Amino acid sequence: MRLRAVVVLGLVLLLSLVVQTTLIAQLRYFVPDLVALIVILTALTRIRPEAVLGVAFVAGVTVDLVGSTLVGLRGVVYALVAYVALRTRDRAEIGRVFTALWAGGLTLLTVVLLVLIGLLFGEASVLGSQVMERLITIPLANALLAALLGPVLVRAVDRDTTALRFT
Repeated sequence: MRLRAVVVLGLVLLLSLVVQTTLIAQLRYFVPDLVALIVILTALTRIRPEAVLGVAFVAGVTVDLVGSTLVGLRGVVYALVAYVALRTRDRAEIGRVFTALWAGGLTLLTVVLLVLIGLLFGEASVLGSQVMERLITIPLANALLAALLGPVLVRAVDRDTTALRFT
């Protein structure tokens, strides 16, 4: 990974972590998982797949350290979802709608894995008290944001003005 891509991606992840833990934690209905969304959209960049998996794991562990959940839970889930995103990224490069659907589906996978693995290890409150509501709202919010932020993130990290230019 180039130094510029590392700096841009690190700043974007740090900003998304701060916004997610401060501003979005106060909202009730529009509840995206920004860090998971950035991890998913990172699969669309030209960064090597091994580096994407490393970024996903580190981002997940960082979210765990900021929150009060089992350390490593989100790291494992984000790495698994990043792997699936890398394997299916060709389906997201068709257009904004497909990018949004792809990111929403992967976010749903993220939420389901968090709930299932959290229940396995006794962390029943990974998503809070309204788990069923968040199973719907988090993927929908991330799908909406993916249509808006996907091309911007890929262009910023790759330094390519034609990346994900949908016509």
